Formats: sequence, structure tokens, C-alpha cells
Amino acid sequence: MKRLWSTQELTEHWALLPADLALTIGHTDQGKLGLACQLAFWREYARFPELEADLAPAVVEHLAAQIGVPVDAIEGYDFAGRSGRRHRRVVLDHLAVGAFDDAAEAALRAWLLAEALPGEPRSQALEEAVSGWFAREKVIRPGAYRLDRILCSARAAHDHAVLATVDGRLTPAMRGRLDVLLADDGDGAPYTRLSADPGKVGLDSLLAEIDKLARIRAVGLPPDLLAGVHPDTLKRFCRRTAVETAWELRRHPARIRLALLAMWCAPREAEIVDGLIEILIQITHRITVKAERKVVAELIEEAKFVRGKAGILFKVASAVTTAPDGVVREVIFPVVDERVFRPWSRRRSA
Repeated sequence: MKRLWSTQELTEHWALLPADLALTIGHTDQGKLGLACQLAFWREYARFPELEADLAPAVVEHLAAQIGVPVDAIEGYDFAGRSGRRHRRVVLDHLAVGAFDDAAEAALRAWLLAEALPGEPRSQALEEAVSGWFAREKVIRPGAYRLDRILCSARAAHDHAVLATVDGRLTPAMRGRLDVLLADDGDGAPYTRLSADPGKVGLDSLLAEIDKLARIRAVGLPPDLLAGVHPDTLKRFCRRTAVETAWELRRHPARIRLALLAMWCAPREAEIVDGLIEILIQITHRITVKAERKVVAELIEEAKFVRGKAGILFKVASAVTTAPDGVVREVIFPVVDERVFRPWSRRRSA
């Protein structure tokens, strides 16, 4: 339950109507506040609180201020006691809450399949959405066991609907090429090789990833194959497929096997492309590093080739400074023998 509420949220979610305030007439301060808490809590969560701790302190304070009783009047109120149960019946009659019969269950299932589950909500978000549905429809919430069974059944129906949709978009040619991925071609099933990681970076792994990409693109899946499928739903089915071997996938009925494999192939192609880019980047980096090392090594060898290079450079600098407009043969060669430069020149040209 939410514990922190702003002033605006308290006004929007926990305001009592004039008809609600009329229900509290004739009760003690404790009964007034307990009845108001049960009424407001059901209107927000479509169920009753079991303990005072189920309500945020700010909520109790806000309700107490509306009915004009001290906030500590709630102390000692037994939500599950005789008075609490009597107040619950009053609340249900006041809100005209109906029973959770077969019609209500059918409506809940239809809403789950059409609106709630296609958005792939998290557990907490789904719980809040279900509570909101019971509050809007003014239906008594069933027990936790029955509600969990309904939710599990609806999730299974939603998954079957997604698989049926994807399976219906596959042509006979695509279905045949998908089945080939699970067949043993002498080196195992291609699906197993497509699932493998690139391995050590090198030319072999690069060529292997290129073969994977060509193989998976040869299936010829259309770009709109997964249109309407929520990304989180796709991730969930991909994880389900990734943990199964080719043998396990072959055991599924065709309508499930081919849909699962198609939903796995589409994002797997993008993963292989990303892997190829990463391998190319690493190979390029290695080539660059090796080239830099080679150039540095050559420069070091060239620097070592000339003995006394510091003194030679000093003599050359002094000669050039003395006669900056002179000719090399007249200014530098008298100071440093021409033969000193010839080995370096031959080495550079080689």
C-alpha cells in the first residue's frame, strides 16, 4: 500500500462525500472514524483493511479531519471484529457492491485479456490495476486463491493468443525454414550454433558470426512479424526459448514451436549484428595498436642507429644558427661529415 500521500492526492483519493458523512451519524468517535476508514479504503483498493497499519497515518488524519473527530479515536478499533464486520456490510450496501458471480468473472477475464495483460504490467502494477477494476465495477473481490487462479488462467490465455497471432503470420515457406533450424545437419542443429556466443575475437569468430547472420536472415521473416507484441512480452518469450534445446523445442506442437522460434530469431538477428560490430571494433583496435607499436619500434631503432646523435644535432644547430642563409653543403657538411647522414637516409628509404 502507498504510504506517502501529498495534500492534492489526499483530496483526490480520500475525500468523503456528503452521503458518506451521513453514514457516520449516530456512531461514537471511534465508530465514525473506523467506518470512514473502511469506506474510503474500499473505494480506493476494492477491499477492506485488516489492520490499522494498512492505512497510512496521513490518510487517517485526513479522514478524521473531515468527520471532526480526533485522529487517535481509531486506536482500539477492531477492523475484523463484530463492529468492523457490521460496518463492512454497511459500506457494501452504501456503495451498492455486487457479488463476484459468473458474469463478473467473465467481465474480469475479458478486461484482463483486452486491456491489462497486453501492457505486460509488473506484479505491483497489475495488482493496482485489478484493485481499480473491482472498485470501478463495484464488485466484491474474491479470495486470494480464486483470484490468483483467474490471473494465472488469463495470463496463459494471453500467451496463447500472442503465439497464435505470430504463428498466423508465418507463411508455409517460413515455417519450413524455421523447422530446418531445429533439424540435425550432421554438425548438430543450426539453432544451437545460432545460440552460441561469438567466442574469442579473431578472424574465425568474425567469419562465424557472418555465417550466423546469413543463416538467420535466410529464414526471411517479415519486418512486421511482431507488430503489436509488447517488447516485454517478446523478451519473456525469448528467455523461454533460449533455455530450451533444439530437441526440447521440437517436442512442442507446431503452432507453439514455430511461433517461439520466430519470436527468438527476430531479436537474435539484432544481437548478432551488434556482436559483429563489437568484433570489428576490437579487431580494428588490435590492428591500430600493433601498427603503433611497429612504428614506435622503428623510430627507436633509427634513433639508436646514429651514435652520438645529441652531439651531432648540437653541431648542426650551431652551424645553422651561425649561417641560416647558407647552403647545406657549405654550412653543415664541414661540421658533420656527409657520411653520417647516408646510413640514416638509406634506412629511411628502405
